[in-house]
Amino acid sequence: MKGLIEANVHYLKQAAELVDRLNDGFYARSEPIFYNSTIGGHLRHCLEHYESFTQGLLQGRVDYDVRHRDEMVENRTQVAHERIGTVIAELLAIEAQGVVDAIPIQGKQLLVKMDCGGPRECGEAPGTVAEEAMWQVSSVGRELQFLVSHTVHHFAMIRGICQSAGEELNENFGMAPSTLRHRKQCIRSPASGSNSGFLG
Repeated sequence: MKGLIEANVHYLKQAAELVDRLNDGFYARSEPIFYNSTIGGHLRHCLEHYESFTQGLLQGRVDYDVRHRDEMVENRTQVAHERIGTVIAELLAIEAQGVVDAIPIQGKQLLVKMDCGGPRECGEAPGTVAEEAMWQVSSVGRELQFLVSHTVHHFAMIRGICQSAGEELNENFGMAPSTLRHRKQCIRSPASGSNSGFLG
């Protein structure tokens, strides 16, 4: 579990370093070639998934659809930086305090809910059969893996927005762990494969 938490904290620290360098105008500016998304929008989206995870952990029910969609985080770098720090502290507290052991579910499993689209009944009140059927069994470790993958995906979009504007980034920003491992292997053995793309 420690390694998974450290992996998530690693990417969040990358985000903190980035927002420290950006002004609010560029941070909140929409980019047409990236579906009119913004750096702030992608980061806010990621942070709120982390918050859904940490807030739902002790109840054993993580609902990724219940998010604040805070425009201040999306539009102001200082607010985003503060929120990143809070999320990092919450993740480290999970590790340090053994919060995982306190999950009140047999086998330390979580119930997780996320709107994945597709045909289903909408607008069901909490507690109804249709609403309860949307919850799926997961685990703390699996959700930490999901958060890494989800964050890397959105950071790749952030990387693209920055590159399109000529903004320099750390060469590993927005790179999946598998991609980084593959690139190291390619350096050691150049004939082993290609060295392109965000995904490994």
